[in-house]
Amino acid sequence: MADDHAPPAPDGAAAVLDELADRADAGPPTAGPRSPAARAVDDLDTIRQHLHAAHLRRAAGTEVPGDARLRQVKRAVNLGLRPVTSHQVPFNEDVVAALGRLVDVVEELVGSVARSDERAHQVVARAAAGIATVEVGQADVEDELARLADLVDELAARTTAAEEGLAAQRQAAGAARVREATALRAARAALSATATDPEGDAGPGLGALAAAAEDVEAELTGRLALAGRATAEELRAQAEAVADVVSGGAAGAPVLDLASGRGEWLDAWAARGLAATGVEADPEAAAALSARGHTVATGDPLAHLASVAPGSCGAVTAALLADVVDLATLVALVDGALLALRPGGVLVLSAATPGSVAAGSRLWADPRRRLVHPDLLVALAFERGGAEADVVVPGPVEGPAPDTYVLAARTPGAPPAG
Repeated sequence: MADDHAPPAPDGAAAVLDELADRADAGPPTAGPRSPAARAVDDLDTIRQHLHAAHLRRAAGTEVPGDARLRQVKRAVNLGLRPVTSHQVPFNEDVVAALGRLVDVVEELVGSVARSDERAHQVVARAAAGIATVEVGQADVEDELARLADLVDELAARTTAAEEGLAAQRQAAGAARVREATALRAARAALSATATDPEGDAGPGLGALAAAAEDVEAELTGRLALAGRATAEELRAQAEAVADVVSGGAAGAPVLDLASGRGEWLDAWAARGLAATGVEADPEAAAALSARGHTVATGDPLAHLASVAPGSCGAVTAALLADVVDLATLVALVDGALLALRPGGVLVLSAATPGSVAAGSRLWADPRRRLVHPDLLVALAFERGGAEADVVVPGPVEGPAPDTYVLAARTPGAPPAG
């Protein structure tokens, strides 16, 4: 009889619920050598076993086994309780099915966690490799920075030495300028004393002294004039503005470029396929132009122009001459050019724009430069026998006015055919 009064064994569903409750109360399992994902897989296997057992016992309590004692009595009791217990089996089946689905979901989650762990291990491995690479790269960077620091130190030392050398050169140049100025003042004083001495005898050395003074002053003026020289870009823009006119007038005849300077205009005429020669008073500049392949004579431009055969040139050009000479020299320049040009030949002169004075153009740093209005050059060209005269302003129409303008004057007649 003791078996009849013993408490009924909990069915499978209740056992599973009790186990889940116990696991929840116990908290997370103690970390061991196995991964959490592996332990979760083992736990899920155990839970599935319990669910299977619960499924087999889902009808427990609603039927009386054939070998049970007092079987008839128990069947009568079950029949009396049938309205209450008739819903127990579907309920147990629903609970087991729900728990089975829960286990499936948890199993999928465990698999996802396991894959995430694997990806995490891969990321950690790559990060470790990256850190090792960065450490190696950092060593290379440190070595390169050390090398650059040495180079900077060496550069600083060389810069200091160069500055000291430049200071010495400037000091020597300053001393030379002082000597030149002293010699110039002494020569002028000697000339003045000779001119005011009624009984003085100039003697044969006075002319040499005056020439030496003029040479010193001309050399100094030439160096100062470099501060007001037009840039290479400006000179090339001027040549481009009148290149077609020069090409038309010089077709089949040579071009003579006066005071060629750095040769920007000679380069432009040569690029057009014209036979251009130059004249330059500075021997060093003339030698530099000759080294670049130009034919350049060394000497005074106006004296060279006077030696040219009349009517032998197709064009006479001068980028750096018209507004750095006095009026008498300018007239001689125009006369000599028009004489040297053949019929239909072209005279091209460049000068600083009057408006550039107020604009503070650096061109006016040249101590020789004087204001030559474009209308003056046009009037002079017509006065000395030119047939046409136009003023061309180089550069874009919009924006600030250019610092220079160019005169293009043509001799009467047309160039010979062919």
